[in-house]
Amino acid sequence: MNKKNLNPETIIEDFLNSRKRHLYFENKRIADIYDRVPALKAVENERNAAGARQVQARLAGDPDALPNYHKKLAELNTRRAEIMQAHHLTAADFEIHYLCPDCHDTGYQGRAVCHCLKQALTDAAFSRFDLSPRARLENFDTFELKYYTDDKPEHGPSPRRYMAAMKQLMMNYCADFEAQHDNYLFYGAPGLGKTFLSNCVANALIEKGKNVIYITAEHLINLVREAVRDGNDRTLSDSLSDCDLLIIDDLGAEYQTAFSDDQLFQIINDRILGDGPMLISSNLSPKQIQTRYNTRLASRMIGHFKALHFVGTDIRMIKKGMAHQ
Repeated sequence: MNKKNLNPETIIEDFLNSRKRHLYFENKRIADIYDRVPALKAVENERNAAGARQVQARLAGDPDALPNYHKKLAELNTRRAEIMQAHHLTAADFEIHYLCPDCHDTGYQGRAVCHCLKQALTDAAFSRFDLSPRARLENFDTFELKYYTDDKPEHGPSPRRYMAAMKQLMMNYCADFEAQHDNYLFYGAPGLGKTFLSNCVANALIEKGKNVIYITAEHLINLVREAVRDGNDRTLSDSLSDCDLLIIDDLGAEYQTAFSDDQLFQIINDRILGDGPMLISSNLSPKQIQTRYNTRLASRMIGHFKALHFVGTDIRMIKKGMAHQ
């Protein structure tokens, strides 16, 4: 599948089409059995006809005829069983073997999205842009607060309590995403969980069937440059504008040029004008963003984003220390 077509509607359409193909071959498999055993097909036709006449007699209020139909159907069932046994067939050979027995390959259980369709959406989402296989494991359940100290500083809450509140804030954001219009800037030193929490948000929304684009700032600029060169910039721009959530990771690590700043401004400004939520993570503080980027780009990020400061000690160093103990 072309990455530019990885939107929920296309994924669902492809999912249902694959199920339809599977159902076609399942029905063909059963039809082939009847073609190989015409006597069985003849008995089935008789059973269907007798069953229809039985229903008609019941609806017509003719109870005297019902015993005859019961007897006829019993005889046909016996003959059917004998033919099946002679050809080493079982009832299972005539059942539709659905890829998902829970929803019978419809993708839905009642009005709820079935787990099989959720998985298809997740697999597709994690194949686009910079969502790595590792990111699948980074969710709110695996966001561990033990890596943040519970020691209380002179002012404010402990890092653990502070980060617990930030985790809860983003859980609430995802739970009520349809009503959300807030943009967030995750900032702080490297190794404090900015990318991890971004992945938590991406995971939660992908499971809800949302169209999430997750991309590093450097990769984003490279993609735009390639799209402009190949004449596909409108397609890329539409994808970035139309997704439910755009996550830009590691802002400030991209090679900065006038072109990169201009493209970042266009992308962020288009999302703001279209009321499309964004999440940006960076090692740069808001003050450093104002210093690094031109005024109009910096003003968009400072004026239209809620800044969340990540605190604590580099988790990668903590894990490394634990490994050597």
